[in-house]
Amino acid sequence: MNTLINQDAFKEIFKREVHDFLQKNKPLPRTAKLTKEIRENLFHGKGTEWIRVFVFDKYPEVDERNGGWVLNPRRSAYGTTTTILVKPAIKWLDEHEYEIDWNEKLTN
Repeated sequence: MNTLINQDAFKEIFKREVHDFLQKNKPLPRTAKLTKEIRENLFHGKGTEWIRVFVFDKYPEVDERNGGWVLNPRRSAYGTTTTILVKPAIKWLDEHEYEIDWNEKLTN
């Protein structure tokens, strides 16, 4: 039967749109490493050492041993891989957005 709509083309467009929607609206992961994507999304694109110095070191309450949301903020006897608990990190960072000096510079 002839139709006004090319059904194969419609199916491809629909699949692409659904895929794009799901990628943009996928649920947050429970945990994440300090990847480039996480640094861009949560820490204004700052480097890992900057984050360690001006967030993890400056605010010890973020360390999970102190009830916070970052596991192993620095390599230690407790572990070597830094892991972020994403939802609590987002909440804390939102609450402290204006306390953190995002323009602070690392000194050599």
